[in-house]
Amino acid sequence: MQQKKRLHKHLLLIYIFYFVALIVGLVASFAPQFTAGWREAGQTLDNDLGHGSVRTYYVNAPVAFRSGEGIEIEGLPENVTLRADEITMSVSVPETYTLRNSFRVMANNGYAYLLSMLRAGAYLAVLVLIALIINSLRKSIRDEQPLRRSNIGRTRTIGILILAAALCGAFEKWINIREATRLLADTSFEVASTFPLDYWDVIVGILFLFMAEVIAIGRNLSEEQKLTI
Repeated sequence: MQQKKRLHKHLLLIYIFYFVALIVGLVASFAPQFTAGWREAGQTLDNDLGHGSVRTYYVNAPVAFRSGEGIEIEGLPENVTLRADEITMSVSVPETYTLRNSFRVMANNGYAYLLSMLRAGAYLAVLVLIALIINSLRKSIRDEQPLRRSNIGRTRTIGILILAAALCGAFEKWINIREATRLLADTSFEVASTFPLDYWDVIVGILFLFMAEVIAIGRNLSEEQKLTI
């Protein structure tokens, strides 16, 4: 009995820390990026409207120097060499904003924007599912009930969503790389040509799928043991 109370308290603490970390992460990371992006988008729109039929889009891609030299910046100490691993470009094109091309804000490609939204939605769903799993475990221990079968499906879904988000991010970066290659073709920059898949996210997604199978096996063994008794 004491052990179950201890486990319930531990899960409750994890549940609380999870939401605290989530809120702090949103405030410390997402909010400033959203504010900066909103401000930049407003300035871009004002500039574009001021110049008439001009539309702006952004390209972000990993790069390196073909010559192997660093970037020259006025005032930089002589003993400091600056290199660029990633570059962000703002590109203006002679087009009037329409509903169709307004979604081509990333790499001048609507699919890049769609992939970024899908990736964000997948990670948001993962956060919700993790909260549901923690809460379900806490209730199971509190009510002295076995682990609910719905958590197996939730864990599998988390793994699938993480893998899907990794693929969406990879194709989004690949679209940016293609556009950056075209824009930087006659410069000293060389754009990375490898497929930009985040293998760490792939490993995490596979681990969640593995965890789902472990939970399923454990639940089946528990049910078989009860039937045997």
